[in-house]
Amino acid sequence: MDRLRVNSFGRSAAHDLAVKERLYEAEDLEVEHAATQSSKAQMRELVDGVWDVVNTNADNVFWWNEDNGADLVIVEATPGMAGQDFVVRPEITRYEDLRGKPLAVDAAESGYATALRVLLREAGLVQEGRDFTFLEVGATQQRIDALRDGRAFGAMIGSSQAASLPAEGLHILDSINRLYTHYAGCTAVRRRWAEEHGEPLVRYLRATIRSRSRAAEPDGPGAPPPFDWEGLREMMQMRRDLGMLRGPADPHRFGDESYYARALETLA
Repeated sequence: MDRLRVNSFGRSAAHDLAVKERLYEAEDLEVEHAATQSSKAQMRELVDGVWDVVNTNADNVFWWNEDNGADLVIVEATPGMAGQDFVVRPEITRYEDLRGKPLAVDAAESGYATALRVLLREAGLVQEGRDFTFLEVGATQQRIDALRDGRAFGAMIGSSQAASLPAEGLHILDSINRLYTHYAGCTAVRRRWAEEHGEPLVRYLRATIRSRSRAAEPDGPGAPPPFDWEGLREMMQMRRDLGMLRGPADPHRFGDESYYARALETLA
């Protein structure tokens, strides 16, 4: 039995269902899953070999490859939505009220902060350090805490959690969901590791595909989605438009569909 170490933000419903229904066991896999509170910690640990597989924001992969010398590859890109709202403190009623104030983020250089930069730029808040500053605090709960205690005046918060915050006086100023026509969630690994562990990786992807399909269609799994190249391209183009991507907005630079394709081919 092959053992894989997997890391995600928060609990993974797909992982929990795969364990419950013994989908990993059927693939001769033992999967250890852990949650992270910081994309920088997650990606550093992936590079260092602490994790074999991570579920993360694709933008993190772009930044770590281009600016941190990593050689990571996206092996699964699933269509979805960003699902992130821009939540602000009670005293903030418009973007101009944020001028010069700190905003809580996971990582200043990647992830949802990239799309947040677009919202700020649209509102005329362009220069970091003058028009706004980023306070790196970590994952969603840490960002909510920073809003509550006044260390930050705005933050990207998952839409499901953001919906409950107006009861505390916090409110939604905007959403990054409107910025995307396509958006992709991603699974990433070290490229060298994938080359050396292709078979267990394919089996892992096959188990997670089955798990998501069963969760979405409990009365009969539907067809799995294709690899979402367009979602990755849109995310890269946003980064390039901000001057944060040096190379072309070509997702094939950082993605490899072959493992996902093999998982789909053998799914039956």
